Amino acid sequence: MYPFHNHMDGIELSRIRQIGEKATEMAAAGRSIIKLQVGEPDFDTPQRAISAAIASLQKMETHYTPNRGTMELRRAISDKLWRDNRIKVNPVDNILVVTGCAEALMCACLGLLDPGDELIVVEPSFINYIQLAKISGAKPVIVRAREENDWMPDLGDIKKAISPRTKMLLLCSPCNPTGAVYSEEVIKGIAELAIANDFLVVSDEVYEKLIYGDIRHVSIASLPGMEDRAITINGLSKAYAMTGWRVGYVAACKELILPMLKMHQYCTTCAPAFIQAASVEALTHCDAEIRNMQQVYAQRRDLIAGLLQECDDLSIVVPKGTFYIYPNISKTGLDSETFVMRLLEEQGVATVFGGAFDHTLSKNNIRISFANSDDNLREGAARIKTFIQSLHGKR
Repeated sequence: MYPFHNHMDGIELSRIRQIGEKATEMAAAGRSIIKLQVGEPDFDTPQRAISAAIASLQKMETHYTPNRGTMELRRAISDKLWRDNRIKVNPVDNILVVTGCAEALMCACLGLLDPGDELIVVEPSFINYIQLAKISGAKPVIVRAREENDWMPDLGDIKKAISPRTKMLLLCSPCNPTGAVYSEEVIKGIAELAIANDFLVVSDEVYEKLIYGDIRHVSIASLPGMEDRAITINGLSKAYAMTGWRVGYVAACKELILPMLKMHQYCTTCAPAFIQAASVEALTHCDAEIRNMQQVYAQRRDLIAGLLQECDDLSIVVPKGTFYIYPNISKTGLDSETFVMRLLEEQGVATVFGGAFDHTLSKNNIRISFANSDDNLREGAARIKTFIQSLHGKR
């Protein structure tokens, strides 16, 4: 075939997936691999949701649903948004059910951004944000959160990044990969900047239920003046242990939903009916299971943070949310990509290097997922400690 080139040449494949594939190959070859790279709950989907999907299939609910999603699911989402987030939306016009948060982000970026627009992204951030900006023809403008500020962005830095071409800001709180939870002051400050400078805010809140201690999650769409410019993205993958079900949703005003609906129609058409039935059950009757999982994650966070603090040459910010921790490995003398690849090859521990999330200081950090068993976290931390000691000739 002749050499093929187009606008996708500059789009990166997920480097998170690349690490996972290598770890899987090594495990298949007989190596003992501790997989701490994957952002996926190790819990099973709540049984009630599974039963609801089976019941839906038995009723032969295997046909198309409305593009926006079934009314039952949209009502459940509307109730959830009011109950948990104080976001008031009409299930008829203000909610769009999509195939996972990845499609929700795609619909928001490709549906609302035009070539030449600027999208402000706070890094470190999920890899999709920058790539979707590029696919849409927009220019990503990076604002960097700092480790010394518990990975929260500085409002002054955001203000400096705003220009006449700023169309949108994308935020993620709780944040993948750092585990930061933005304070109410920061969220309100971003809202004030959006109103004053007339830009949209996409809020990725898929980790909202994974918050530890007495910290409160604040949804920017709940703040005065943000009703017509905030796009809330959420889904059931993380908190409900339903990654493979691929359920996400978008909530926004009618005028912003419409272009996203068009993207969705020409991409996936609709989510499967039986999966939407399972999602209704999860959102309305599985709170106890979600609380139990959150409590386990809190214990695991404390476990992995304590173990990593015992490792020479690592510094950490204890995450306030998500199931990730983002250690600084710069004292080891290795850049993060070298650290991650050698750790995998020499000790059989899979993590993710900072370059998957950060285009400016990507050499300093790695991401570790603690969505894993206590035994695997202990063994993984022990192997990391052994690896770091080996760098200094200590056995």
